Amino acid sequence: MVNLSLEWKTVTLGSCCNFQEGYVNPSQKNPEYFDGDVKWVRAVDLNDSYVYETSRTLTRKGYESAGKSALLFKPNTIVISKSGTVGRLGIIKDYMCGNRATINIVPYEDVSMKFIFYILKNYQRHFKDMAVGSVQKNLYVSILENLEISLPSIDTQNKIAKILSNIDDKIDCIQKINKNLQELAKSIYRYHFIDFEPYSQDNFISSTLGEIPENWCVQSIGEFVDDMKNGGTPKRGESDYWDNGTVPWLKTGEINNNIIIKSEEHITESGLKNSSAKLLPINSIIIALYGKGTAARIGLLKLEATTNQACCAMICEDFNKALFLYLFLLFNQKEIENLASGSVQQNLSKDLITNLELVVPPTEIIEKLPFKEIYDKISNNYFEIEYLTNLRDTLLPKLMSGEIDVSKINCDLELKYNYMKYLFNQIHTPMSNSVV
Repeated sequence: MVNLSLEWKTVTLGSCCNFQEGYVNPSQKNPEYFDGDVKWVRAVDLNDSYVYETSRTLTRKGYESAGKSALLFKPNTIVISKSGTVGRLGIIKDYMCGNRATINIVPYEDVSMKFIFYILKNYQRHFKDMAVGSVQKNLYVSILENLEISLPSIDTQNKIAKILSNIDDKIDCIQKINKNLQELAKSIYRYHFIDFEPYSQDNFISSTLGEIPENWCVQSIGEFVDDMKNGGTPKRGESDYWDNGTVPWLKTGEINNNIIIKSEEHITESGLKNSSAKLLPINSIIIALYGKGTAARIGLLKLEATTNQACCAMICEDFNKALFLYLFLLFNQKEIENLASGSVQQNLSKDLITNLELVVPPTEIIEKLPFKEIYDKISNNYFEIEYLTNLRDTLLPKLMSGEIDVSKINCDLELKYNYMKYLFNQIHTPMSNSVV
């Protein structure tokens, strides 16, 4: 048992924070309540980091439909999910109203907000067990108010929060860089392959997808790729297929229009051999086939992995071709999602994906564009985020228990220097000049 410093004291969370439950749940049947300028934070928006935007917004009318219960959470305060996915956290960076599944936590002025955030993050794995309810588990305010925490002096709070938030700020910066790089790639794709701007003076010919530049063609995805494979699930009851597995195994919930560098579960070599799961090469494109809100999501593999049967993999021998297909699927995602059939569960199929058509330019046009440079940088950034996340999560319990003495750590000099060096390298790394 670690002995805390003498300056640390045991208090309840309720003795140093105010709590406000979210109440704004407008009727989904009234379209006048949605798509306004009021940010509506829900559990799905909480990412254990900073929350700048919300996936849905409300109109003033929708916000006021909650009556006297309507209340805006203030910027730079903590929001936690109390039901559904219990214990998700976020520091909101703007005024937002919360739905019924959220609680706003505002530390008192003499307590560090970020220190409280990291205390909650350190407790996060226990919140599900602390939630109560026979039908739906809820993490009630009363539970949080009575949570006992160890609180050092405000100077120590600030120093610990600074060490951890420096890492989170770096992660946040890298995520913004990745978002900008992704938008750059999409802009290049649109400029060349949707608007055809560089080819406006060329001769155009008719095709099944409309007018396209001469010497281009229309192909099905099945014709464009080298191979397509569905996944599979080893029998759950066979421990030899799962215990101590080392082969990454992906589910549709892990596919979210992103680069994939890890999986939540692994199977064994025996599980791979004795099931319909297939080992996929790096740079395979994965599309989710099943699930409302999940079907048509895509991912780009940056590790060898397998998937369950709800995924379809598209394999191109050439990385540039794979990225071209990835961007095509991103741009046409809504249309592909609308092709899903099934009244209860929305389903796509491998055959449907195989027969989708796309406009294909000559290979040399794809190869001269900087898609590979952009996505190599995005991939490297994902690995950097994973390293920093592991670093933060290793430090977190040690700092929150007082095991690490922070009094002699000069976090400002060391971390800020590395941070600025990192930013400099990100901004000044050469990239192809053939952007447009």
